[in-house]
Amino acid sequence: MTTGVLLYCFNTPTTAYHKLAEKSISLIKKNLKLPITVVTDNHTKKHFNDDTIDYIIVTAKTENFRFYRGQNVPWYNMERANAYDHSPYETTLLLDCDYLCFTSNLLELCDSQYDFLLHDKVHDVTGLDRIVGKLQSTLPIVWATVVMFKKTERVQMIFDMVKYVQKNYEHFRNLYRIKFKNYRNDYAFAIALHQLNGQVGSQNFIPTPMSMLPHEFDVLETDQNSVVYSYNKKINVLTNTDVHVLDKEFANVG
Repeated sequence: MTTGVLLYCFNTPTTAYHKLAEKSISLIKKNLKLPITVVTDNHTKKHFNDDTIDYIIVTAKTENFRFYRGQNVPWYNMERANAYDHSPYETTLLLDCDYLCFTSNLLELCDSQYDFLLHDKVHDVTGLDRIVGKLQSTLPIVWATVVMFKKTERVQMIFDMVKYVQKNYEHFRNLYRIKFKNYRNDYAFAIALHQLNGQVGSQNFIPTPMSMLPHEFDVLETDQNSVVYSYNKKINVLTNTDVHVLDKEFANVG
């Protein structure tokens, strides 16, 4: 059975996502030691020089945005619904390119009995609980940052449903009273699971919360073991912990 990592990476006018992907790929090679496939576009592909990984070239849909420190910035996140079709692996770790694997913990997901797993809880590593707001939807959110899936009929149905939700997102956003107007894969996956389960909540999730570093915290540097970040004139370091870094703009430096 083949197992590998699938990343989506599209540079935008404001963010050099390929630099994030390069940091992520380096850690994947070190700690997970799995083959890697990057889905990208021709413009972004020009920045990659790593011939040890595979590339799938697509045309990214650009009609989306994300909120970052008081402004809306472009966000090319519409291709993730096609992950089942894009993945060449029987077992796939679908990761955001700003998710940094400082451990080998994700390998345990691939060896589990489940065919589909993602997080339904997160942990703010700063201790300030800035990640999860209240009353943002009638449906509890899940997190599509890390998804382990296998090539089964059920999983294909999940991704087909995500595509359907994406195509009709305004309807589902109103149905579930989602606060945010921009398309988010987190809600699309939550809705797909809810619909396929007959409007009954899912039970099988990654058992540990996903560690996240809020975008209000400036990432100063990363190495092969840690992330150094600052906030309110204080500097901290997170070591040997897998983490989703929301300050994506740190990749623009250097």
